[in-house]
Amino acid sequence: VGNFQPIILGILTLIFTQWKVEPFVDEIETHHLRTFLRYLSEEKNYKTNSIIRMIATFRSFFRFLEREEYIQKNPSNRLQAPKKPESIPKYLTKEEIERLLSVINQNKDKGKRIYTIIQTLRYTGLRISELTNLKIEDVNFEEASITVWHGKGDKYRIIPLHPELAPILQDYLENVRPKVSSPFFFVTKKMGTKMTPGYIRLTIHKIAEEAGITKNVTPHVLRHSFATSLYKDHGVDLLRIGKLLGHASPRATSIYTHTTPEHLREALEKLS
Repeated sequence: VGNFQPIILGILTLIFTQWKVEPFVDEIETHHLRTFLRYLSEEKNYKTNSIIRMIATFRSFFRFLEREEYIQKNPSNRLQAPKKPESIPKYLTKEEIERLLSVINQNKDKGKRIYTIIQTLRYTGLRISELTNLKIEDVNFEEASITVWHGKGDKYRIIPLHPELAPILQDYLENVRPKVSSPFFFVTKKMGTKMTPGYIRLTIHKIAEEAGITKNVTPHVLRHSFATSLYKDHGVDLLRIGKLLGHASPRATSIYTHTTPEHLREALEKLS
C-alpha cells in the first residue's frame, strides 16, 4: 500500500466515524469517496486542482487493490473529476519590466549578464531550459535570428532577433562573457560553465524584490509577458505567437486571450 497509506487512512477514518466500526477495504463504496472529497472541499477548503489530484490518487490506489485482488469492484470508477479552472498566466507590464531592469547594477559584469538574460527572455519568450542551452552559434547577427533546438533531434524553431536585443547580446559577447571555450552563450564567470536554471530563477526573484514588485517573478513569467504583450499590445495572432513560443498545440497558446477590466475598458473606448 506504501504511498497510498495516508489516503486510505483518511478514508477509513472518515468511514469509521460514520459506521462506528472499522471497515474492510472491499466495503468502501463510491459514495464514501464522494463524502471524503466533499469533506476536503467544504471543510478543508481544498482547491479544485487538489481535488483533481486526489481523485487521480484514488484511481491509482484502487486499481492497485483490484489488480492484487483485494477488491472485486473498483469504487473510484464512477468518480467524476471537477473541471479544471482556466488559469490566467501571470505576466509583467512594460513598466514593471523596466522597473526590474532599472535596479540592476550594470557597472559589474554580473549585473550586465543578468540584465542581458532578462532582456533575452523578454524579447524572445524562451523557456529557461532553452535559454541555458542556447549556444553562441545559435545566435545569427547577420540574419538577425536565433535558432532554438528542441530535444536531441533535428527539430528547431527560428525566432527573429529583436533590434533592441541584438546590440545587448553583442555587447555581452564582446565585453562581458568570459573568454572560455564553452559553446554555451551564457556561462559563469569563475568556472566558465553553463548557467543553471536554478541560479537564474533565484537571481531574478531577488531583483524583483529589490524593485518592489510583489508578483512572483520567474523566467516563465517573462515568457508569459512576451506572449501577452504580442497579443494585447501589438495584436499579433495566436498562430504566430504559438510558432514563436514553440507550442505544439494552438490550445496551449489560447491562454493569452485572457482579459482584464482595463483591457475590456480600452476595447470599449474604441467604439465610435
